Amino acid sequence: HLEKQENYMNKKKVFLFIVEGLSDKEALEPIVSELLNDKKIYFKILRCDLTAALDRRFYHHNMKERIKIVIDEFLEMNRGIRKADIEKLIYLTDIDGCYIASDYVFYSECDNCFRYEDDGIYTNRPETAIERNRLKSRNLNIINSTQEVYHFPIEVYYFSCNLDHVLHDERNMKQENKVVYAEAFADQYEGCESKFINYISDDNLFPKCKYDQSWSHIKQDLNSLLKYSNFCLFFFHNFEYLTEEAKECIDKISL
Repeated sequence: HLEKQENYMNKKKVFLFIVEGLSDKEALEPIVSELLNDKKIYFKILRCDLTAALDRRFYHHNMKERIKIVIDEFLEMNRGIRKADIEKLIYLTDIDGCYIASDYVFYSECDNCFRYEDDGIYTNRPETAIERNRLKSRNLNIINSTQEVYHFPIEVYYFSCNLDHVLHDERNMKQENKVVYAEAFADQYEGCESKFINYISDDNLFPKCKYDQSWSHIKQDLNSLLKYSNFCLFFFHNFEYLTEEAKECIDKISL
């Protein structure tokens, strides 16, 4: 019994990253895991946009309840991890232009999906895009202003207009290319992961400000269509867990 208790005490605490797709995991997990000391990181892949999901599992639930469902699913599928093992939740989201005014959602006959450009969203289903934006922005506002879900601390970081835009400068990437590009991105930082901090903290990408201000920034004007990310703040908020090399990188950045 004492041995079991000791083993449990020595277990590494878990950071649970909640992400939309496989490409998020493939691009970020190899890099972030090398920048943290003494933390296990797990990626729960949603295979949907939880903030805008309309399927039966989530439809009647608010955003906090949706995250509770996801955590329960993760624990069910990972029996070796207990609820007490999770130290915090890191929720990563695409912004997808959800904060723009509906005047900037344009009808475009040939666009069956949503096409994101600097000046607006183009689609042959503008009412669907406007409703998606309303739901997504409301749910994002709920979780980026809360500190805890299901008794877990939560941090919410965005990629605008989406992950592909931030990492590959391509915001309308074909689905079949996403994982290939993500793997290539991770490969280029293999053995030099701290350089990713330099990339994600670039002045053109990261508005040099604190968490609440970074969210105010992305909600302004057409910013949620443009290339921004506040993911650099993850490394500030979790400075104590970083490797020495990563700490040195963060020390050079002023907010």
